[in-house]
Amino acid sequence: MLQNLKSSAGGKWRALWTDKRAFRTRLFLAASCALGCSFTFIFFGPCELYLQNTSDMTFPFALLAPTAALAGLGVFAVLLAVLLLLRGKPFNYAVSLLFAATLAGYLQGNFWNVDHGALDGSAVTWQNYKWAMLKDLAAWMLVIAAVFLLLYFSRKLWTRALESVSLLLVAVQVAALVSLAYATNLSEHQDRYLSTDGMFELAPSQNVVFFLLDRCDRAYLDEVIARHPEWADELNGFTSYQDFTGSFSRTYASVTYLLTGVRDEDAAPFEVRKRDYLSRAWERSTFLDGLHGAGYEVGLYSHIGDVVGSMDNVEGKIDNIGRSTVNYSRRVMLTKMLELSAYRYAPEALKPYFQLYTGDLDAVQTSPNQNLYQIDDPAFWERYRAQGLSVNDSLTGCFRFYHFQGAHFPFNMDEQAQRTDTSWSDQARYAQVSGNLEMIFQYLDALRELDLYDDTTVVITTDHAADYPDWPTTGIGLSRLDSPRLLPLLIKPAHADTSRPMELSHKQICQDNLRSSMASWFGLDTEGARTIESIGEDEQMRRTFWMLLYDETLETRDAYMGTYEITGDGNDFSNWELTQLTPLSTHVW
Repeated sequence: MLQNLKSSAGGKWRALWTDKRAFRTRLFLAASCALGCSFTFIFFGPCELYLQNTSDMTFPFALLAPTAALAGLGVFAVLLAVLLLLRGKPFNYAVSLLFAATLAGYLQGNFWNVDHGALDGSAVTWQNYKWAMLKDLAAWMLVIAAVFLLLYFSRKLWTRALESVSLLLVAVQVAALVSLAYATNLSEHQDRYLSTDGMFELAPSQNVVFFLLDRCDRAYLDEVIARHPEWADELNGFTSYQDFTGSFSRTYASVTYLLTGVRDEDAAPFEVRKRDYLSRAWERSTFLDGLHGAGYEVGLYSHIGDVVGSMDNVEGKIDNIGRSTVNYSRRVMLTKMLELSAYRYAPEALKPYFQLYTGDLDAVQTSPNQNLYQIDDPAFWERYRAQGLSVNDSLTGCFRFYHFQGAHFPFNMDEQAQRTDTSWSDQARYAQVSGNLEMIFQYLDALRELDLYDDTTVVITTDHAADYPDWPTTGIGLSRLDSPRLLPLLIKPAHADTSRPMELSHKQICQDNLRSSMASWFGLDTEGARTIESIGEDEQMRRTFWMLLYDETLETRDAYMGTYEITGDGNDFSNWELTQLTPLSTHVW
């Protein structure tokens, strides 16, 4: 009896494993499917994402392409070896699953994805996408079932379909990649960068210190200050402006506009528009040129991709340009780009495991002497505590522009400015903004110790406000602005009366007025815009705000640039009028 069972089991196993196909037949089928999978997910995915988002990349394409090709070749070899170890039905099932996953992933990445918003670190409330997850699951199961049904009914047709479709996918993606590369500016990343040089060095007089807390809505800063009454003395001499509006709804192009006054008015595809705008804005602007030309030292500690673009744009305008060779970590680069590729091609239910903050790509780049500036608030504070402020007697004056993470996701700093685990909660945001102010006030204390505080102008503000409602929280994009976008602005002028408590002002002002005031503080031409000081407390002003808007019908973010005219009090949303909608060609990660 036992012998019969063994004989029966052995016969079934041999029948399962038996394969009458020639080795080269199995080889070609396995190689086709392995190539389709490795090429799509390991090589094409990262390369296409790079070419579609070049301004967010901190490394050259010439570094990514061979690295991804080598990784893809390795994955191809492993898949092929595993498949060729199998025979018969196990081989058929394994090849079918590989092909089905490749085809479903390709369809997912190109046709089935829903828009979760920019990968700017914002938390995504994934439960709002449960129907998308269910639809994806059904679609993936349908593809897998179709492949196995084809295998069941016609192995010959199944073989031809898997081989031809796999190779067709590769051919189509090769053509797409060549076309995209041809249309994309692939100029190499230059051996120049925004450095930390001079970051904590000031002149004996004529200093303007500018602290920008990214995405810090006025309500966020007001909340933090209200919960820290012990900071009241630190804010003596400051004026808090309660009706200050920004220019754009994102870091790009808010910071650049703040410093240049040149608006982004093109409706070109996103990457072309971004590259050309940054080049045009810095070329036309005279603010930093004027500072630099007048003998003042300019330190711009910000983000290259969203604010500067090519370092050619700020050559001769700022002093903290690092010129040593930049190093790149191939391991970090490949890991991050594969995460992006997985985020694109994975079904909706698996995307939370691959969500990436594009700011993480900054970790790919390092400088040999460790003076590369990256927006990392805890790292800034660690460097400050190690170096402290100093005075360079040879300087005529200084403009120091510090761009912090502020209230921008993700949060990684506590109220004492110490690094913490990454979080996306409101409490973590409050802690990070509190940590930013703790940093700033200790910086101001150091100014007092150096006897520089009285002669220094201090600005605390942001580039843009938070979204209401937040895109990631609701899962519903903004087709129209639905509430005022007001920014915090605290200014302590040079020689202010620091015995008086912080005052509130209701002047109707915008970033144009702030830039004009900054020029006037250095005795430069204000380029025709009115300064904050020249505007009356009750004077009625007209301001403009540009908002990237969502198309609810097409379910596409950044579908339009909305132009809003603000007439009168910006706190009253009835004074915000949408006057123009400009269609935009967009990109999606």
